[in-house]
Amino acid sequence: MGAVLAAGCSSKPAADTASLTPPFLETPVAAHPAPSAATIAKGRQLYEANCIQCHGPNGQGDGYGAPFLVPPPRDFTAAQYKFRTTSSGLLPSDDDLFRTISRGANGTGMPPWKYLLADEDRWALVDYVKSLSPRFESARDLKPMPLPDAPGKSRSAERGRAVYSKMQCDKCHGDDGRGAGPSAPTMVDGKGRHVNARDFTQPGTFRTGWNERELIRTLETGMNGVPMPSYSGVMTKQEEYDLVAYILSLAGHGAGNQKRQVAHSMEGLGAPSRVIKLREHAWKYEPSEIHVKAGEVVRIDFSATDNGLGAGHGFALDGFDQQVFINGAMVGAPLSVTFKVDTPGRYDFYCATQCSTTELHPHMHGVLIVE
Repeated sequence: MGAVLAAGCSSKPAADTASLTPPFLETPVAAHPAPSAATIAKGRQLYEANCIQCHGPNGQGDGYGAPFLVPPPRDFTAAQYKFRTTSSGLLPSDDDLFRTISRGANGTGMPPWKYLLADEDRWALVDYVKSLSPRFESARDLKPMPLPDAPGKSRSAERGRAVYSKMQCDKCHGDDGRGAGPSAPTMVDGKGRHVNARDFTQPGTFRTGWNERELIRTLETGMNGVPMPSYSGVMTKQEEYDLVAYILSLAGHGAGNQKRQVAHSMEGLGAPSRVIKLREHAWKYEPSEIHVKAGEVVRIDFSATDNGLGAGHGFALDGFDQQVFINGAMVGAPLSVTFKVDTPGRYDFYCATQCSTTELHPHMHGVLIVE
């Protein structure tokens, strides 16, 4: 919910989860105190203290930090929840919401609040978040859907590769599982915003944990609000577990050709009249001072020499930071933005990578001088 970094411990080996945070289905759920006007009011206070900066004052996912977060914060008013144990299209159960708040989501700005807030506080947040969408008022029987039992010890990544092709997973996730299939550029969420297909070679990007049961749950429930459908009843139990075995087999050391993240330029400018090479080195910009002419169309080609604790590095121009920004440029994956500034003056630029605008990357500042 907020841009806070936190870590915890799990009794499971790191190799099982690719995270010290327990997987979604293994996240403990405390007893739920009876919801009331008092718990909703308490939840609102907690929300305004901890969540508003990303999810916005009315829960619409439009907080001041939202433009720099990939993926964007959840819009609680639309109530399109991806992480659930309920069937496709249904709202999450109360337990699902508690799990998500408690463990956060891997690879996003959503931290595990179980290390920061007491059980009753997290339940108060569940009660308040539900009050932001009228859909919860009429929701009934939000029970977990049954997941197929494992077929003994019978798993085959080789058979799973055939299932991967049969189910056309490669259209979005690509032949190599890196999330760059032919349909990937056209993928959008319920608000028409581009969404990335999961890169199966990167275990840390699996939002709810990297293990067999989490992938089975995702295949069964699907993800509301994004193109990932439910495959419940579409595959046999054996096919489903073979497919998961194949997906898990794709994770490993990358080749350095990392998937590009997000860059946003001013629209309608045409070709740049000037291209400037900017790089991050030792968590500083080189050069840290850039001179351009007023009205000149400029393209910044930004590259990184460090992956910035896994978050990458970025670029944003003060005063234009919702029109011009780069988020999460990685080593081997440079990004570019095109813009122009008509008014002479001095404009600060800084690292716009999520959760990194202040304390994490404090020395990543420069100045653009428009003459």
